[in-house]
Parts: sequence; C-alpha cells; structure tokens
Amino acid sequence: MTDRKKTYTARHVRYPHIRLPHIRFSRRELTDRPLEGKPHPDQPFHWKLYAMEAIATAIMLLLGITVTTILAADGSPVAAFLAPYPILRSALIGLFFGLAGTIATLSPFGKVSGAHLNPSVTLAFFLSKKIRWLDALGYIFAQLIGAFTGTLLASLGLSILLPFWQPLVTQIHYAGTFPASHYNLGFIALMEGIATAGLILVIYFTASRPRLQHFTTWMCALYFAITNPFISGFSGNSTNFMRTLAPDTLAHNLHGIWIYLVGPFMGAAIALQLARFLVSHHGLREARIVNFGHHGRVPRYSAPEAKGPSPDELKREDKKEAAQQDTP
Repeated sequence: MTDRKKTYTARHVRYPHIRLPHIRFSRRELTDRPLEGKPHPDQPFHWKLYAMEAIATAIMLLLGITVTTILAADGSPVAAFLAPYPILRSALIGLFFGLAGTIATLSPFGKVSGAHLNPSVTLAFFLSKKIRWLDALGYIFAQLIGAFTGTLLASLGLSILLPFWQPLVTQIHYAGTFPASHYNLGFIALMEGIATAGLILVIYFTASRPRLQHFTTWMCALYFAITNPFISGFSGNSTNFMRTLAPDTLAHNLHGIWIYLVGPFMGAAIALQLARFLVSHHGLREARIVNFGHHGRVPRYSAPEAKGPSPDELKREDKKEAAQQDTP
C-alpha cells in the first residue's frame, strides 16, 4: 500500500467514545500542517480554514453588537437599569463582547480555524512563525468578510425580525469604537497598543501551557471585562481592527480609523517580544486559541476534536513499515 493510500486512525477512536464517528486520516492530511507554519508543498491555500474563520468572526460580531445594544442603547430597559453604574456597564459590555468571542471560538467553526477572530492575533502567530504569510493573509481577509457579515446581520438582519431594533443599534453606531475627541490620536493609538499587548500576553501565557490551554478563550473574555472600564473612555477598547472597521463603516464615521490598525499591530509585535522574554521556556505550538493538539493540521468539520498521530509517531510508523518491507 502506498503512502498516499495509507490511512491512520484518529486518536479518539483508540479510546471509548460515544458520538464521534470513526475517522481515518490520509497521509496528505497528516503532513499538511498550516497552523504550525508547515503547510504541505502542494497546499499553499487552506480555504476551509478561511471559511470557518469568516463564519466564526461573523458570529462574534453578531452576538457582540447585539449584547452591546441591549446594554448601552437608551431605549433598552437593561441600559436604563445600568445607567447609574457606568463602570459596571462598561465592564459588562467588555465581558459579554468577550463572551461573544468565546461562543464563536467554541463553535465548530472556531474549533476548525483555531479562532483567531482578530488580525492582531493572526499577526502574533505569524511573527511566531506558526503560520505562513499566505495563510495569514487568508485569515485576515476572512476576518474582514466575517466582520462585515456579522455587523450587517446584527443590524439589518435582526431589524427584519424586530422592527424596534434598527433605531437602537443605529443609536449606538453599531457598537463601533471611536477615538475620544479630547485626546491626541497618537496617545489613543498608544492605549490601543497597550490593550492589545495585554490581550496577546494573556493568549500567549495560557495557550503555551497545556494545563491552561482550555482556559484561553475564557481568560480573553475576563480580560475585556477588566480592561474595558479603563480603556473604553479613550478608544473604545477595540484591540481588533476588523471589529472596529465594520461597525464604523456602517456608521459612516472612519475618523481616526488608522489608530485601530497601527496601535494593535504594534502592541501585538511588542507583546510577542515581551512574551519570549518573560516565558522563554514556553512557546506556542500552533496558531490556535482553542481545540489544541492537532499539530498544526486542519481538523475535520464533522469531528473537529479528532486528532491524528503526532509527527514523531508518524515517523516511527514509517520507519517500522520500512523495516518490515526490508525484512526478507
């Protein structure tokens, strides 16, 4: 049997399981590892990853804008209740927008793509050499499409079902983030950079440790709950260029949009250097913040948790098979 035809049993099949189907991976699937920066030579693009990333990003924007409208729009009874407590309301907006990202991350779409959801996160993975530039561009373009799709669904889509919704979401400018008028734009870009650096450090610290990996997406939500009361007064606490670009475009207000590109990208780059210095004995193994252990491979959408053998195990199996073939 040739290498191309040989298949390998998914790891979960070797243990008792209930609902996951029986899956066998082809040699091609196991040697294509784009989220470890080692794609197959014949596979420069990974359209499944980009599509899943776009859908996951759309889910985050849809849920995030919806919950922000409920918490902040003047016509909302929840917003009226929280009006005397602006710090609490800001923390809740950060928490629930972060949890929108958590839901998107834990969806089957996020589990397949790794759920970057943010070009700053993709940049950090690229600088860590865990994703090639072609795939990084694919992810960023997917995030762009997903952000606009999610924003449109949160405004026009929900307005079809709920006639009272459009004035509310328009009133808060589609949950866009804008620079405060009484601060210098350079200073606001610095604040965005600091906020993004903190986010990347949280991701790096948790995702690089096997015992903490499963808490990565939850820690990100908690991070936004803590930082939003401090940063939102300056810039809206975006840390995500696409999360800002889509709502601000629909709101017809792109003033200072550059700070949400320059600030987060600089923050991500600086955070990566800090992470390498502070936790040099740890390192990111793959460009993911969820569903770890795939060795950079593209999971099956039908069973994203199913994992194949490690590259070392694959080499051992190949050596064993070669030895058997050489035996007379």
